[in-house]
Amino acid sequence: MYLCSRKNNEFKSMKQITRIILLAVCVGMLALTAKAQSSFSIGIKAGVNFSNYISESNLEAGADAGIFLRAGRIVYFQPEVLYSFRTSTINAMVDEVKENIELNDHFIDIPLFLGFKLVNKENFNLRLFLGPRVGLRVGSSYSDIDSLMGYAQWGGRIGLGIDFWRFTLDLSYDISANKFKQMDNSFWKQNMMSASLGFKFVK
Repeated sequence: MYLCSRKNNEFKSMKQITRIILLAVCVGMLALTAKAQSSFSIGIKAGVNFSNYISESNLEAGADAGIFLRAGRIVYFQPEVLYSFRTSTINAMVDEVKENIELNDHFIDIPLFLGFKLVNKENFNLRLFLGPRVGLRVGSSYSDIDSLMGYAQWGGRIGLGIDFWRFTLDLSYDISANKFKQMDNSFWKQNMMSASLGFKFVK
């Protein structure tokens, strides 16, 4: 399979857009923090992810860790900022030589969830959540990865969550909006599933 290159001006515009999104998320988090009320919580979470770029290849394991804020009782808003380490293997043509490339990518993930509590008890919640996600690549084992697959990833995330006392368990699946066109006119996109455990400092 083949990889296509991206133009530098596309990277610059993408970076400008993602900086605006980061600024908007930071402002939103500050606003939520100012609302220190019973329907507000803040916590940390960590877990594993399983991803690949080609549907036929095996999912490979990575890790996630970060912070989350939650505001709302039955219907809630939950922004997160996560560090995400992902591994995957692609079979690509590089300098006219076909080879397997092992990717170790580092992302800052920013999902913005709207959730609904299907079960809402004092010390137990069952939740459904979904929302957009942007992933900003901040490092990779492959030096030309930005020109091959872009600087940012866009898409959505949907999942189920459980709260027990101050602990949380989230299971989610990513729906990627990015498609990376190859020289043979085929398309790649990243598939990812994740599971995480969290702890709320403010319940």
